[in-house]
Amino acid sequence: MVEQAETQVLDAEIARLLLKQRKSKGWTVAELAEYSGVSQAMISKVERGASSPSAAILGRLVNALGITLSKLFAEAELSQNTSVLLSKKQQQQHWTDNQLGITRWSISPAGANPELIKIEIPSSSEFFMPANAYENLNGQTIWLLSGQLDIQIDAQLFHLETGDCIALTAPADCKLSNPDHQLPCVYIVAFGQKKS
Repeated sequence: MVEQAETQVLDAEIARLLLKQRKSKGWTVAELAEYSGVSQAMISKVERGASSPSAAILGRLVNALGITLSKLFAEAELSQNTSVLLSKKQQQQHWTDNQLGITRWSISPAGANPELIKIEIPSSSEFFMPANAYENLNGQTIWLLSGQLDIQIDAQLFHLETGDCIALTAPADCKLSNPDHQLPCVYIVAFGQKKS
């Protein structure tokens, strides 16, 4: 079950942060649409806080902006000591994709490398992540904490059970699904951003 706390990242905050990132690059909505493959109308709705973006749309937007979701969410955090970074559980931000019910927690402190996130997928749910959502990452490692997780990459299907770990070393279109009809699956993803 998703923990409710004051750390829920609201659509209005996502809107503010995406707008800030786009403007910092000097891009128009049309340019971000071109680079991300997300329609101008959807970007406008997201930036106004009028639409709750799906995880796939957010992934495409932050990839086009050259950042990760963790970095986007870290913008909301206070500056911290740079030699020791701490992320207390009660301060960790989370965001729920209201369309799919998938919840994502930023576990690692802002600026940490690698970054750690926790994902919870409800029973019998799935989502698709395009390869371009991961172009700015040096691969990612997924460790399943509880439940079951199926990862389909092209024609290959990988079935993970609690405790299993898989490393995805190159960007690829992938479908992640929870095959369990009763229980959610929870996993940790570790990744680093490519150096520019």
